[in-house]
Amino acid sequence: MEKEQWNSLCQRLLQQLRLNAMPVGVSYFTSMDQLKAVEKVRLPDKRYSPCMVIGQAARFGWTAACLAGSVHADYCRAIHGMAQRDEKFYSGGMFDDYYFQDLADSKRHQSSLTCLPAQYVGLVASPLERGRLVHPDVCIVYATPAQAFMLLIGWQFFGHEKLLFSFVGESTCSDSWVSTILTGKPKVSIPCYAERKFGAVREDELVVSMTPEDLVRAVDGVEELFKRGFRYPIAPYGLSNDMLAGLPERYLSY
Repeated sequence: MEKEQWNSLCQRLLQQLRLNAMPVGVSYFTSMDQLKAVEKVRLPDKRYSPCMVIGQAARFGWTAACLAGSVHADYCRAIHGMAQRDEKFYSGGMFDDYYFQDLADSKRHQSSLTCLPAQYVGLVASPLERGRLVHPDVCIVYATPAQAFMLLIGWQFFGHEKLLFSFVGESTCSDSWVSTILTGKPKVSIPCYAERKFGAVREDELVVSMTPEDLVRAVDGVEELFKRGFRYPIAPYGLSNDMLAGLPERYLSY
């Protein structure tokens, strides 16, 4: 989409769901020349993880790069396709007796991670409304559970499909946008400890990831639901009221 189209889509999304953070696009690059060609991209001068630069885009409005050399460890690089997964990656030593009770559980965690193929020099995260990534690999929305629900049922409006989500534990970027890139499916995940500590994801937020095409579909669907009275914020009806008065009439026939 063109820059104006991205801006229009984001304004529609913000109007419907009142997000607290800007929707973000993320693109991965196989060459530094392509990465540096992104308009106003900020190259890192510190140690930044992928979730940190996505947070910079969402909270500060920056177009920021994360390079293999700016990531703190091969563990994180390997998930994001900036390093090969080797024997050390699968050894489980990083989380043994830390996140997991023993080495065997830590190894199982490593084997369950969804990872990009090792072919990238880095990634760029940018607010979608800026239009600096013409066709990002994935779109990321930080949303409250209610906002995430509305976005996902908006996506389902134009063709229902049961969506399945996973929880790998620490490093849930693997469950969300990395998984969306590989499967093409919308994902929602509970941000991990690191995403909250370093990526500044709020305590009440989930991570929703979609392809650009699916985000357009979801926003279109949210607007269709609005016409039918399903709107955000979802007004609580009251725990002590008779619920019949709050139901659509058609519900009473089923």
